[in-house]
Amino acid sequence: MPKISITRKLLILFFIVGVSALSVIGTYSYYNAKNAILKRTLDQLTSIRVIKKGQIEFLFNERYKNLFFLSNTDYIKNLFEILNNEESQNVHNNQNRKQYFKVIHEKINYQRYGFSNMFFLSKNKSDKINISIVKDSLIEPFVNNPKIKELLLGLWNKSFSSDSIYIIDFTKINTYNNDPVCLIGKRITDHKGNFCGILALQIPIKAIDDIMLDDSKENGLGKSGEIYLVGHDYLMRSDSRFIKNSVLKTVVNTASVNNAFKNKVGSSLIDDYRAITCLSSFDRVSINGLNWVIIAEIDYAEAMIPIVSIRNDILFLSALICIFLFSIAHIISRSITQPIIKLKNAALKIGEGKFENNLQASSNDEIGLLTDAFNTMSLQLKEERSKRMSALYDGQELERQRISRELHDGLGQKLVAIKLLLESTSKQNNETSKQTIEEVKINFFKLIEEVREISNNLAPNVLNESGIDIAIKNLCLSVSRTAHIDVDFSSYGDFSSVDKKFNSYIFRIAQEGLNNAVKHSSAKNIHVQLLKNKENFILVIEDNGKGFIFDNNFISNGNGLYNMKERALLINASLDIETEPDEGTTIRLKIPVK
Repeated sequence: MPKISITRKLLILFFIVGVSALSVIGTYSYYNAKNAILKRTLDQLTSIRVIKKGQIEFLFNERYKNLFFLSNTDYIKNLFEILNNEESQNVHNNQNRKQYFKVIHEKINYQRYGFSNMFFLSKNKSDKINISIVKDSLIEPFVNNPKIKELLLGLWNKSFSSDSIYIIDFTKINTYNNDPVCLIGKRITDHKGNFCGILALQIPIKAIDDIMLDDSKENGLGKSGEIYLVGHDYLMRSDSRFIKNSVLKTVVNTASVNNAFKNKVGSSLIDDYRAITCLSSFDRVSINGLNWVIIAEIDYAEAMIPIVSIRNDILFLSALICIFLFSIAHIISRSITQPIIKLKNAALKIGEGKFENNLQASSNDEIGLLTDAFNTMSLQLKEERSKRMSALYDGQELERQRISRELHDGLGQKLVAIKLLLESTSKQNNETSKQTIEEVKINFFKLIEEVREISNNLAPNVLNESGIDIAIKNLCLSVSRTAHIDVDFSSYGDFSSVDKKFNSYIFRIAQEGLNNAVKHSSAKNIHVQLLKNKENFILVIEDNGKGFIFDNNFISNGNGLYNMKERALLINASLDIETEPDEGTTIRLKIPVK
């Protein structure tokens, strides 16, 4: 795996944290704004739908009221009496009657009440239904369109037996303008309460479209919004904004229409009659005699325009903030890592043995404290190195002096004595010379033994040949013989698996501990134990000497204890010293078993 610098890691970390925070905030802001705008759009559609629904219901209620008013006027009642009079079957050709009808028409202008045509359905004494229409301020027989006649007769069948107002829903009729026809009618009674006929009025589709078909910019429907009516046959009852002459031609079988026919009121996201996704608000229209629903819709794409704008703004600002965050992260990461890099380089130099580096703390934070601690450590390592080198050189010098003394005082004097003995043979007779030569042989044997002892002290062969326990045992016997101190040794365990390197260090620590006890403790008895258990090798050197006050300065000032401590560290062992004045000293070396 390729190495990644801490600068790059921090840079990536800061960048990921910043981008993650931006992503969370941006996503939350976007969806929050999206939901708010969609809700506002749906609320706006609902408001428009409620208003338009009220206007349509008001329109038909007013038309019903106008019909009721007209049906109860004396003019209308008198007109039906004339139409029903047998003697007036040719009333349309009678100039006086025409003038009367003209006067009535002038007094009752049906167009002023919101109707496009007025029809009179009457029955003469021969039970023939006559249909008349007001045309050019006159009342004339209606003979133009059989389909309309059929609708009027249907209205007669509904109305002649009840005083209620009945309506015929918009029906497609082939007329000169192809406008669909919607009729309302009510029966007429004379002044005595007798049935006279049916007054029928036509509601123009234009009155519906004037309310529903609104494409002004101020209506809140934008460029794609519209509001329309749908009948029970799923055909439009008002013109579409996008399809001309759509009344009774365009089928609208959408989820909103179906929900409205199920008496549900609300809004949703659907596909409209053009198969375009849109926001839709729906409800049922309460008009007596009609089964209509009202739908208000706007294209989802247009409703999303401000949301897309917000999204683009969020992305743009996020990109700018990411660039800013990247720059800040780069500066911060370098400010953090530069001191660490300097510490790393300084540590590498310390590893190379160069302790002259003294770093300057650039801040008062943890890195500054780390720099100060590093400088302190570097100084301590330098002092420690000096102490170790001094201890090494001093140890070597003391060892040379000891060997020099042994060679000078022991070997040197014995060699001089042997030389003098050999020189004396030149003046002796044969018998005396033979005795002298025998004495020289004995001295040479002692000399050889002493050389072996010196060699054994320098590098005991028994350590490699017989093991650490035998080597320490021989060391204890040698110390006891030369120092005239009772040195006891005991061992427990198998030491054959101890590493040769560890044998050497353990032996030197034991040697140093015995030498210190002999030289400084004034002990009369020294006990040495070598133990092994499942976890550790343990060496214990215990004397009954005068002891001392133990502290770290004492170790630093005494090369023997310092060397023992250093050797213990090299083999990952612990060296504990327990002592009190006049209480003797116990040295315990503990080496983990690998």
